Amino acid sequence: MTDEDLSNILEILSDEHSRKILQETMKRPMSAEELSDVCDISPQSVYRRTDKLSSYDLLDAEMEYDEDGHHFQMYTADPTQVVIGISEENTDMTISKRERMADRFSEFISQVRDK
Repeated sequence: MTDEDLSNILEILSDEHSRKILQETMKRPMSAEELSDVCDISPQSVYRRTDKLSSYDLLDAEMEYDEDGHHFQMYTADPTQVVIGISEENTDMTISKRERMADRFSEFISQVRDK
């Protein structure tokens, strides 16, 4: 990870609204409109933050369609652990996501079928 990436991620995570977006989308998938209500910020602010979070794989976006054919993004975050290591030589960050139980179960079934 570059120093620039490290700085950008730290900046993103220092923002209380970005952290709130991550926490809320760990509970259930949410649209930008729902996040705007829950976080008490404008939809434009939600989109700015979700774009940054998504660019570092901290947030997943999936296209959804309503009955009228309109489309919108649904955002989901997996529980994530960010570990920062600082030594005399360098600074490093490790980001690890804990997979959801349903995803792990699906992967297990796929592996069993392949054998």
